[in-house]
Amino acid sequence: MMGREVLMSKPDDFPYVDTRATRMLAEALQRTMAEDGLSLRQLGKELGYKQAVVLSHMASGRVPIPVDRSASLARSLNIDPQAFLTAVLEQRHPDVDWTLLAPGESEDVHRFSMMADLTGGRAYDELTPGQRKVMREAAADNRAERRWLTPHEVSAIELLRTLRPAMVEHGLDQRDREMLRSTLTGRRAV
Repeated sequence: MMGREVLMSKPDDFPYVDTRATRMLAEALQRTMAEDGLSLRQLGKELGYKQAVVLSHMASGRVPIPVDRSASLARSLNIDPQAFLTAVLEQRHPDVDWTLLAPGESEDVHRFSMMADLTGGRAYDELTPGQRKVMREAAADNRAERRWLTPHEVSAIELLRTLRPAMVEHGLDQRDREMLRSTLTGRRAV
């Protein structure tokens, strides 16, 4: 049902999709559902929503996140409350220069805002060592996007890592690459 709704929707139906608040909420919902093994409907009930579709609409950017619910959502979903409130205010009022509320701190606010965006609203010290390692490696790589896997690619790479554990540090050798290429293209390896 949701897939059909998205296909029939116009781009104007999701005016908040590119906001930091939407990304933070969507990531926190996904993380919480995965960690706690909950469906969106179950999580919605825990958060006090009668209809889980409201959460879905906020996380997809269809509707804005209510300012008055930002603190409780942040606490429940383990998001930094200050960063989330700032993102929600920016979402609701994008034309306001929120740095005027803290004169002289605009650079710190920008850094804090950027770090919160990178960490999904979580404090840096709440990230796992693996998450911090990935962030450091991505920042050091001028072409970091080539390393990124979509959720659809992860299972294929995990399978390769299971079958060829040494590839994590040494890559696939020429023979394995040729065998993989020939298998996937239907051609015989040379």
